[in-house]
Amino acid sequence: MDAAAEIFRRKGYDATSLQEIADEVGILKGSMYHYIATKEDLLFAIIQRNHERIITGNQGWRALADDPVAALRSFVSGHIRLSLENRTDSVVFVRDFRALSPDRAAAIVQRQHDYDHDFRALVSVAVAAGLLRPGVTPAFAARAVFGMANWIHHWFDPAGSLPAEDVVRELSDYALASLLGPAVTNKRLVDKRTGAVVQ
Repeated sequence: MDAAAEIFRRKGYDATSLQEIADEVGILKGSMYHYIATKEDLLFAIIQRNHERIITGNQGWRALADDPVAALRSFVSGHIRLSLENRTDSVVFVRDFRALSPDRAAAIVQRQHDYDHDFRALVSVAVAAGLLRPGVTPAFAARAVFGMANWIHHWFDPAGSLPAEDVVRELSDYALASLLGPAVTNKRLVDKRTGAVVQ
């Protein structure tokens, strides 16, 4: 899976052959069929692994339920951080998800729906508390924030001059700023868990 994920990231799923993966692992192509039936089996397993790492790993926000804005920030920063820590699998998911069969894609979408629901619920609580700017809706907020966070793989260079944790902080700031209202911005809320200024 690791070898396949790296080659998929580098070349793309469609351009990768099972022979290339076998060569990378150092086994005969025929030996791969002891573990998988098709190349798509590998893609599905990689995407499942990526989902589970992020969904089960990004739970710190639950301890901040009494502070909706801090919980939102924790959710967003946790998502970005785990995505960067599992960059190869995350790139494969974002770029090659469309190659999955309908049944397998539906299974991933259902799991994603549950994760999105948690984020939207946090937004709903913050909206009800008057902490977000007028007009913010949970559904659009989820699309906007996840779109921003997931796009990071198209431009972040782990070998570049900007450390990953700086990217997590900055991108979280931008995501939260898109949701916060003027009253919250003026209060300069502080994330109780990290001590960072939310805005």
